[in-house]
Amino acid sequence: MDTLVWVRRGSAGTVPGDEREADVTSAPRTEGRRRRLAANGITLAVTEYAGDGPPLLLLHGIGSRAESWWSVLDGLAAHFQLFALDFRGHGASAKPARGYLFPDYAADLADVLDALAIDRPRILGHSLGGLVALEWAKTHPCQAIAIALEDVALRSEPGVLGAFDGWLALASMTRAEAAAAYRQEYPAWSDEDCWRRAESITSTAPGVFIELRADSATNIATGRDRLGDLSGIHSPLLLVHGDRATGSMLVPDDAARLTALVPNARLARVPTAGHTIHRDHPAAFLAAVIPFLTTAGEGD
Repeated sequence: MDTLVWVRRGSAGTVPGDEREADVTSAPRTEGRRRRLAANGITLAVTEYAGDGPPLLLLHGIGSRAESWWSVLDGLAAHFQLFALDFRGHGASAKPARGYLFPDYAADLADVLDALAIDRPRILGHSLGGLVALEWAKTHPCQAIAIALEDVALRSEPGVLGAFDGWLALASMTRAEAAAAYRQEYPAWSDEDCWRRAESITSTAPGVFIELRADSATNIATGRDRLGDLSGIHSPLLLVHGDRATGSMLVPDDAARLTALVPNARLARVPTAGHTIHRDHPAAFLAAVIPFLTTAGEGD
């Protein structure tokens, strides 16, 4: 199944409640069309943006959707043909009653790549999207040409449980109520930005937050992180991160451990950036990821 829907310019979503700087207000020139694909027993939405170059799959963060990449679409489309996935439970994709753990998302990703006939992908994942890319890479250790990760949390910290509770509360509101809640919490945000965020969070299935919160609680209770089983990954990895003081969710020691465990991993720090670097620092973000994504795998 492959149906097409044109996507308007400038529509945007984001991970709820984790940006600290004002929006970039200019809408992208790059037009998108939405495809609906059968994958892993459900229907997933993928927005395709025409661009120059090889395919690049974009994976958004929790409580977000494909449109969240709007601030860097034009920059990426100058180098790649873009495919932005709505994860299960998010955006225009199916919202089953259950099945929101990392193996579920990774199985979806494998089927999406097959449906798009992308055998050796380039992948760019933010937060949850980066963790899903790593989960997929554990069973496809050499398949990706390059995987760029944006501020992924490689361990669950106690504070994230409260964040899940807050996201679930927002997801249960009407869009108007969620927009009002964002406006009260972040008075510097524009009305349009609050509404976009409300659109994203209220279109996310509650099960997403419930299941991933339970998974994080187990990790906290057992002391488990997400690093121990990554050593088999051989595809080139780039981890772009900000600073803890300004909202980054990456523990610095985990970044060092990742580069020690994964032979082809490297780091790129964007000073003073928080969790959503591609929105708050788009130029610095593009400067970090484009050279990596365009040159990784050369000579293979």
